[in-house]
Amino acid sequence: MKLNLYSVNDKYIKFLKQFDDKVYDNKEQNRNHEREFLGIVLTVNEFNYYIPMSSPKISDYIDFEKKVIRNDTKTIIRIHNGGRLYGTLRISNMIPVPITELEPYILSSEKDPKYKEVILGELRFINNNSNKIVKYAKTMYTQKIKNIDIGYIKKQDREDSS
Repeated sequence: MKLNLYSVNDKYIKFLKQFDDKVYDNKEQNRNHEREFLGIVLTVNEFNYYIPMSSPKISDYIDFEKKVIRNDTKTIIRIHNGGRLYGTLRISNMIPVPITELEPYILSSEKDPKYKEVILGELRFINNNSNKIVKYAKTMYTQKIKNIDIGYIKKQDREDSS
């Protein structure tokens, strides 16, 4: 399965944030590049779900100084290759998005060569690991829909209610 990168319309993100403050913000006023935040889109039970990507954080490492990357969890997949951590896929932050609110990311229009290299690395990882990503996303979806009693779901629900 080939996965592509998308951004979500700023107005739609604002709309969702009215109902769920855990929705990742597109940070319109604080962008490093002329695009919204990127993510991938999967279809689960006939609905499109956007899984946002996030920049690497110190918490993504077991040992930041030695660049030892943590293992993936059901909620976070770390995008890496050859010891380089490009970012993460935040499965626990996936949101339903109508196709009309998605904009495909066009790699050939990227003007920043360093950023383009990062995106290429992320896309390679994502497409080499698409089966795992789909499996984790479907597992999270099913557990959330069925309200299964699992620690990371309960933790997220507590955060949602606060």
